Amino acid sequence: MNNYRTFSWQFLAIFISAFIVHELAHKFLAQYYGSWAEFRAELYGLIITAISALPIMPFKFIAPGAVMVHLSDRQKFGRVALIGPVTNLVMGFGFLFLSFVYHHSYGPYFDIGASFNGWIAMFNLIPMGVLDGQKIFDWNKLVWGIAMAMAMMLFVVGYMK
Repeated sequence: MNNYRTFSWQFLAIFISAFIVHELAHKFLAQYYGSWAEFRAELYGLIITAISALPIMPFKFIAPGAVMVHLSDRQKFGRVALIGPVTNLVMGFGFLFLSFVYHHSYGPYFDIGASFNGWIAMFNLIPMGVLDGQKIFDWNKLVWGIAMAMAMMLFVVGYMK
C-alpha cells in the first residue's frame, strides 16, 4: 500500500470522493425508496479517519460516520447496502480505464484511484457487524460474492498495474 503514502491534492480528491460518493449513494437510494436517511458522524471514526489520512500511515480507514436508513423491506435494504460498494467499483473501474488511456501523465494517480476504490469496496463488503457486507450477505449471498470478487479484482489489478 505504499502508493497511498503519496500526499497530493489528487490523492486527497480520490480519498474524499471515495467516501462521499459511497455514502451519498446510500442516502439517495434509500430516499428514492421512500425511507428516512441521514448521515451521522462519529467522533471516534472522525479521529481514526484523520489519522489514517496522514501520508505516513500505510493503512487507510475511512469511517467518520455512516448514513442511517430505516427500511423494513429486506430486498430494498440489501440494495441500499449494495449501492455504496457498487459506486466504489464504478469509480474504481473508471480510474482503471483512465490509467490505460493516460498512462504517461496521470496514470499513477488513476492506478491509486482504482486500487483505493477497490479497497474501500472490499472493506465495506466484509460480512460482519454494521458493514454493508453483512446486510448484503444476509439479503443475497450470490450478489455479495460477485461484488466481493469484483472488489478484490479491482484492488489487485489497480495495485499491480
